[in-house]
Amino acid sequence: MSGTDTVTLGHPAWLAPDRHVVVGVDGSQRNDAAVGWAEAEAEATGRPLELVMVLDDAVVPVPHHSLVEDDQRFRDLLDDLTGEIRAAHPKLVVHQAVELGSSVERLLHRSKEGNCIVVGRRGLGAFGRALVGSTSIGVAGRSQVPTVIIPDEWDAIARTRSPVVVGIDPEDLHVQTLLYAFNQAERRGVELVVVHALDLQPVLVWDPALGASMYEDWTMRGGELLAAAVAPYRKQFRSVRVTEVQERGHPGEVLLDRAADAQLLVIGRQHAGRMGGFAFGSVSRGVLHYATLPVAVIPS
Repeated sequence: MSGTDTVTLGHPAWLAPDRHVVVGVDGSQRNDAAVGWAEAEAEATGRPLELVMVLDDAVVPVPHHSLVEDDQRFRDLLDDLTGEIRAAHPKLVVHQAVELGSSVERLLHRSKEGNCIVVGRRGLGAFGRALVGSTSIGVAGRSQVPTVIIPDEWDAIARTRSPVVVGIDPEDLHVQTLLYAFNQAERRGVELVVVHALDLQPVLVWDPALGASMYEDWTMRGGELLAAAVAPYRKQFRSVRVTEVQERGHPGEVLLDRAADAQLLVIGRQHAGRMGGFAFGSVSRGVLHYATLPVAVIPS
């Protein structure tokens, strides 16, 4: 693992060297991208890989349908998948688990002592019971560790040399978000693009005359804040080439545009509301809906 995993800028529990890379497995072909990303992450960081399938007990069985039979089929599938991974990566430690319960709750439980949790974007399994469509959002909105959501058709090989992009707000900085992004860029040996965006449209609606002066003031202040936020990480991660970007526009749109050719987009999760999870309409949730590349959501 990278020596900067113990960076003095912070020691989040998920960076502990013995923590697993956890991936939700649903038995479908389109889930292969998520499993492949998790497999590569575990091998590159020297961490164990944990394969988790969830038999969702919220689904009412049809007559004569046996949950016991489903459980055995899940275990057989995991056995086959584990064998394939071990054959391709003999040194990789692989664990597996079949859980009964709510998909989101059980995956959160398995990953709370992990390094990260990886899930597919849609997540509907071949058996129709493993991961429901809201699983990705549910896990990313509540996980205590980074959650990485992988598009179904993602081809990691095609983007090996592409940059990592991270979105931040220097006035409400998520320290762990920058830490995760720098670690990923360093390990992959690629450029890190740090993006800050401000949407002035609401201001322009009620007072267009303020637009030019506000944008000028924001550019100056935002640039100073952005440079100050990134400076400690530049010093710690000296091998990482960093590009700082400020743009005017909706943060979600700016991030998606800047990440169009990236291999990973990193975003911080806003503080949870009273019910937990993402705040309605948050930038993070919007990005997850429209991103066509892996997105890592980092808890604050």
